[in-house]
Amino acid sequence: MKVLLTGATGYIGKGLKERLLEDENIQLRLFVRNEKKVRDKYRDRLEIFEGSTFNKESLRKALEGVNVAYYLIHSMGAKGDFEELDRLSARNFLDACIAAKVQRIIYLGGLGRKETASKHLLSRIETGEILSSWPESIQTIWFRAGIIIGSGSASFEIIRNLVQKLPLMITPRWVRTKTQPISVVNVLEYLLQAKDLDTEKNLVIDIGSEEMSFKEMLLRASRIMGLTRILIPVPLLSPKLSSYWLLLMTPVSYRIASALVEGLKSETVIQNDNAKRYFPRISLFSYRDAIKAALDSL
Repeated sequence: MKVLLTGATGYIGKGLKERLLEDENIQLRLFVRNEKKVRDKYRDRLEIFEGSTFNKESLRKALEGVNVAYYLIHSMGAKGDFEELDRLSARNFLDACIAAKVQRIIYLGGLGRKETASKHLLSRIETGEILSSWPESIQTIWFRAGIIIGSGSASFEIIRNLVQKLPLMITPRWVRTKTQPISVVNVLEYLLQAKDLDTEKNLVIDIGSEEMSFKEMLLRASRIMGLTRILIPVPLLSPKLSSYWLLLMTPVSYRIASALVEGLKSETVIQNDNAKRYFPRISLFSYRDAIKAALDSL
């Protein structure tokens, strides 16, 4: 099987690349903006194509002979009209995959409902809709995840830094918002198994573990780390102030902090049971085990 992986230098992409390389039956090809960023001991086992989803010719070359293509691209950190960039990127990728006769696209987006989603979550949803829009020509498996817990993930680093640095937290109201976090180990397992899934139709697969609020996530994480923390939600912190608050207390950039704060104002919970139906053998980490595994990997 020839597999194309986009977003290979990102957090999820790096982990998925390692897992795909463990399978000797896969010929792995990376599609990256800058080949120099791929510092990999397995370079001799990889094909690396440099280009962009905004450059149709580079896309065409990268997709030649590919069976399965992973789409792990988004414009969260981009300047300007990131929504239009996301739409254009997805359309170009879909068109190029159809032209190259790719059999399956696998996409990782975010949980959320269109009517309540933040701008960034809405853009993720629209990307999934675009990639799924030609089922008669190509199959798309669209995963939707909430907060991903793993060493190095932006969400986990925010949780860890807030819990370690602040015994008392005056927090925005959005800490009461419900979500369903998931271990990065499980996310990678879903993505890996999806390439071999025995189905011919498009699927939307919501993934996540226990439902809880962001406040519960912080308090549970503090107990796992052996700390006692107090959270006091107040209505005074605007999204902009909340973003600056995260910027001061955590290692994430302002753009990432702003996008995460905006997203946390909307519930991100599972809306279908397709994960259990199509991947019954995947055993989900509990939130406690996901946090412990992330801490052990530091």
